[in-house]
Amino acid sequence: MTGLDETEANERLSAFGRNSLPETRNSGPLRIFLRQFTNPLIYLLLGAGALSLAIGDRWDAIFIFGVLTTNALISSYQEYKADASAMALRMLVPQTARIRRGGIAREIPSAEIVPGDIVELESGFKVTADLRLLSSLGLRIDESLMTGESAPAAKDAQAFIEMDTPPGDRLTMAHAGTTVVEGRGVGVVVATGTETLLGEIGTTLAAATRTAVDTPLVRRMGLLARQISLATILLILLLAGVLALQGEGLRDIVLLAIALAVAAIPEGLPIAVTVALSAAASRMARRNVIVRALPAVEGLGACTLIASDKTGTLTLNRLTVEQAALPDGTIVNRKDWLTEDFPDALSDLSRAAALCNEAQLTDTGSTVGDAVDVALLDLAEETGNDPATLLGIERLSVIPYEPAARFAAVEAATNGGSQIVVKGAPETVLAMCADANPDSIDIVERMASDGYRVLVLADGMSDQYNGHIKDHLHGLRLLGFVGLGDPLRSGVVKAVERCREAGIGVRMITGDHPATALAIARQLGLSTNPETVVTGVELAALDCESDEFAENVGRALIYARIEPAQKLAIVRALQKAEEIVAVTGDGVNDGPALRAADIGVAMGRGGTDVARGAADMVLADDNFATIVAGIEEGRVTFLNVRKIVLFMVATGLAEICMFLGALAAGLPMPLTPVQLLWLNLVTNGVQDVTLGFGRGEGDELQQPPRRKLAALLDREAVILMLPGAIVMTAMSVWMLATHLGAGDTTAEARNAVLLMVVLFQNAFLLSVRSLHRPFWRWHPPENGWMFFGMAAALTLHIGALYFPPMQNLLGVQPVHMIVFWQCLAGAAAVLLVTEVTKWLLRSPARSIA
Repeated sequence: MTGLDETEANERLSAFGRNSLPETRNSGPLRIFLRQFTNPLIYLLLGAGALSLAIGDRWDAIFIFGVLTTNALISSYQEYKADASAMALRMLVPQTARIRRGGIAREIPSAEIVPGDIVELESGFKVTADLRLLSSLGLRIDESLMTGESAPAAKDAQAFIEMDTPPGDRLTMAHAGTTVVEGRGVGVVVATGTETLLGEIGTTLAAATRTAVDTPLVRRMGLLARQISLATILLILLLAGVLALQGEGLRDIVLLAIALAVAAIPEGLPIAVTVALSAAASRMARRNVIVRALPAVEGLGACTLIASDKTGTLTLNRLTVEQAALPDGTIVNRKDWLTEDFPDALSDLSRAAALCNEAQLTDTGSTVGDAVDVALLDLAEETGNDPATLLGIERLSVIPYEPAARFAAVEAATNGGSQIVVKGAPETVLAMCADANPDSIDIVERMASDGYRVLVLADGMSDQYNGHIKDHLHGLRLLGFVGLGDPLRSGVVKAVERCREAGIGVRMITGDHPATALAIARQLGLSTNPETVVTGVELAALDCESDEFAENVGRALIYARIEPAQKLAIVRALQKAEEIVAVTGDGVNDGPALRAADIGVAMGRGGTDVARGAADMVLADDNFATIVAGIEEGRVTFLNVRKIVLFMVATGLAEICMFLGALAAGLPMPLTPVQLLWLNLVTNGVQDVTLGFGRGEGDELQQPPRRKLAALLDREAVILMLPGAIVMTAMSVWMLATHLGAGDTTAEARNAVLLMVVLFQNAFLLSVRSLHRPFWRWHPPENGWMFFGMAAALTLHIGALYFPPMQNLLGVQPVHMIVFWQCLAGAAAVLLVTEVTKWLLRSPARSIA
């Protein structure tokens, strides 16, 4: 195996390209900024601003364009973030690799590797490209980030495998981005760059790309924007036609169109929603949920199903001895030896496990080595043995573990001779034991059915060392059995139960064997029925677009032996079934599914940069249980956003009705466009944002999930806002007519109406703080910002009444005390009628949607 010569290598480099993953270009700041104007509501306001310029109302135009620019800047800042997925994928490929060319071993940059190169592997190396192994010696590779398998995969260059064998079972292959745990190997490069399994994942990740803000909330907001825009345009066209038939001048018609557009469009809604999402993101961060895309805050609360990776998400991704069995059938669980007395035979078993062990202790006392050996050393320490002492005993002879042999053996020096210890697969080691019997097989089968990886330990004594350990591997004494598992994370069982109570389905996706996956599902309380398990092999036989594929995905609770592309197909099939899917994961193989999901949730500590870069949010403590806290906050956020929308649409509706009422009564426009902008952005704006700081009403997780596009304004919300809007309309028109009838100028009448609407907003805000409870059942610490917002809105407007520059801009002036009391009476009427409406709507069983 001399390898390629340099000439051939250079030709192949030109033909196949560099061994690297392509870089993706992110949108620049200017493109992101301009994208904020692609919204039907924005188009209407742009039109209103252009009309204002056309008729010479410069200040109106400046005010409108200033509002739009402010909103766009805030939204751009929210969206502008680097997408680290592609960079993280490239970083998984090491910078150099050891290869053979022209019969000489050398290190070259990994990007220059080409198909046909001969690559050397040894413990600690990362694999540089996809390799077909030519030789292997005790080679074990950590593929957990690719396949989801928690245990290192044993490789055998001489094994025979089928062409369609999934990645987790390819004994003769080493894939780019994985890590050699132990042993040595030599392989020939069969794929580089985007042609590797890692590259295919990167391609799939790119294909799954969506905007970071494509969440249920964004879709609902888009639907609401289209509805408001269409209704506003139809209203403007209708009224313009009526006025034209009545002989009104073009300027008056244009002014009315501008005023109606400004009144109907909630200009401050993007800012208010952004503030609400930011407040929720801060609350989530305190609960270990880090948000990368603000709308994902609410999206998590909308999810109807969580498709969770097993390894590293539901489990710790750390092999641990969870159960031991003694030759007489006595079962000892980990909690027993950690908290209670245990049989002496277990101590003998764990001592032998530490003797036949290749792990090592570092200077700091931590253990390094193969995951199985580390787990066995932990068992020895937990049962009262000293690992350092046992590892310090002289080894007279060692047979390292070989996948083909399926056992390891050691001969350790003792005072009277030596002790031979063997560990390995049950079928191999039991054949070496003199006291093995059919009951031993039953023990193995029972432990394996519980999802444990079972090892058998046996020993024998020798009077003297003769250098031929293999001659003594018979007639041994059976010491017992150890069951290794990947333990569940703390609190995850309770979290699954709470998801069930909240009406959220949980699905487990793993690269593990179906039996192991089902055993974990039993521990989770997820499923005990083998019929709920679907394997990657079964799904691979089906067209992912077929009804049969969707049916298999829909009936399953556990997906085992799943490849990355299949995980993506599963998520899409669930989405087609009208599920709002949150996907959790930590590995490279989770990236495409995280990106395609409605909400992608990555692990912060143990997760890869690829997973974090593809996700919308990250769990800082890597605990699946934390996602339940995120769901609760997400549901609270939806309610907060819903209150904001209700408040803004109700006040906007009142303003429109106020214009229609004045027009029907033959009165002038009750407010100017600038005064409407002042209401909608300033006095209204400092109040509605405070609704985003609400902490919920305590029963969010007892409600069912919302529908796919649950309306922000449903029937109940519309009924709740109509009476208040009607009272606002009637009182405003009455105020306008009264002042004009008393001989006041139009500007003076509008000044009184403007103050009344500000107080209306105060009263309506106080009532819609809770959509179901009366306003007096409220403790200020729950949302102290609301009092501040109400006071600030009133202070800003009263200040404008006395501040000359604002008097000139808004056309306002101080009001008489009688007018102020009239406005207060109108506000009290709004509060009263809204509270009565809430009381009439209140019922014991209510829906979150």
